[in-house]
Amino acid sequence: MSQRERNRIDTWNAVHEAAQAIAWDEGPQAATVERIAASAGVSRRTFFNYFPTKEDAILGTRAPEVTEEAIRRFRGSEADELTRVVHLFVAVVRTAIPESTSAQRRRIIAEHPGLQKRVALLLSEVERLVAEVIQARVDDGEDVALAQPDDDQRLEALLMLAGVIAKFAFHRYQDSSSAEDPRHFLEESIAMFREVVDTTR
Repeated sequence: MSQRERNRIDTWNAVHEAAQAIAWDEGPQAATVERIAASAGVSRRTFFNYFPTKEDAILGTRAPEVTEEAIRRFRGSEADELTRVVHLFVAVVRTAIPESTSAQRRRIIAEHPGLQKRVALLLSEVERLVAEVIQARVDDGEDVALAQPDDDQRLEALLMLAGVIAKFAFHRYQDSSSAEDPRHFLEESIAMFREVVDTTR
């Protein structure tokens, strides 16, 4: 790791820790961008280089992105299409809501439930990004398996279901006090939704 990258990580941690400390002591409303930046010893401009909002600084979350690794795994997976799309959702979620800050995030959301709104917005943005990736591949003819003739709504339904499963798994993990691997919640949630569909036909 280069010195520049270490400095970036140190600054990110300093801003996050300052934001969370203020939120714990005085509540999220007291954690303004100005106070967070001053406490972390950075400028307002530097703050926004690291976090889109003050809520992200408090929660330790980031703007979601689709990585090349996520796309590579999506393309190379031999799983069924629903499982592939769910795993793509989760890969993008992890860029926005890192596991490294999960324990602290769960505690502060439990104390201040209003912060859950920011998580919901991030998940909606993840859903949009995943839809764009899949739609682009279908339009380019690269993912014929996800496109069915004369059924334009099928892809939309698949995306919505995958998003619901991913969000369901994430919320179960966030609400759990268990130290289990988050992948357990994901696979369990996929199986649960399949069972519900099969038993309600």
